[in-house]
Amino acid sequence: MNGIELSEKFYLTYGRELIETAVPDAAGRIAVGIAGQGSECFGYDDELSRDHDYEPGFSIWLSDEDDIKIGVALARAYRSLPREFEGVKLRLKTGEGSRFGVSTANGFFRATVGRTDVPTDPLEWMALPDHAISVAVNGKIFRDDSRLMTERREGFRYGMPEDVRRQKLAARLALMEQAGKYNYPRMLSRGDEPAARLAVCEYVRHAIAAVYLCAGEVRPYYKWQFRGLLDLPCLSKTYAPLSALVKGGDLESTENAIDEINLMISEELGAKGTPIGRLAQEMHAAIADRRIRELHLMEYGAD
Repeated sequence: MNGIELSEKFYLTYGRELIETAVPDAAGRIAVGIAGQGSECFGYDDELSRDHDYEPGFSIWLSDEDDIKIGVALARAYRSLPREFEGVKLRLKTGEGSRFGVSTANGFFRATVGRTDVPTDPLEWMALPDHAISVAVNGKIFRDDSRLMTERREGFRYGMPEDVRRQKLAARLALMEQAGKYNYPRMLSRGDEPAARLAVCEYVRHAIAAVYLCAGEVRPYYKWQFRGLLDLPCLSKTYAPLSALVKGGDLESTENAIDEINLMISEELGAKGTPIGRLAQEMHAAIADRRIRELHLMEYGAD
């Protein structure tokens, strides 16, 4: 079983009853689950991942006020859990700043996105890195009696204003055009193959970001971005040509892959065959918020 499954089974087998017995006041006030840093929080862990951060633990999140009232009792109860489950040992380090144990919801969001509240200003959304949001909304919440975690996780996951999404997507499309259709062949014509390959890498980076934006999903840390493409509700077929670009190829195969990806994205946006550079300009011009519209076309905010 993967890390999320192991964590939930451990909680259901031992944690739920222990919490209800040891700290009855916790009912109706806590959130329990697994989320944050690590491949297992994304559901991407495998046999290789188990050389680190694979254990049958779970997190208990509290409000700041409840942390003062029942945090110590819950932490004491958590430390009494079995030290091994399904043949996997439970590590000792728990609490704020650790992977599992008792901590606060505010502490979790400060550690992941650098703030405790969902932004209300579109310019604040521009400053939030995608990978930071991804670790705040991944994993699984097993219980959330007062929506302590769920409400904010949903806000970070789905709350990006449409004008911000348009600006970010327009910027990525414009940068794809610049790197893939202009700089790549230009560098090759100069005989500068390393610069040409770097242009392809830049194209891939921006194309992946564009695909996640089109799909309405949060782009994770770079090493999981390709894996995440396979789970997207649309444009998952870009995985093959994007992978081919990373592996390298001659001018014809590279340009064909770029054209294929551009066509898929333009089709998904309802403008099949329209050059992505033009799409970027049209999308940028349609932004309603003047502050966002006045940003440079290629400004996508925190990466």
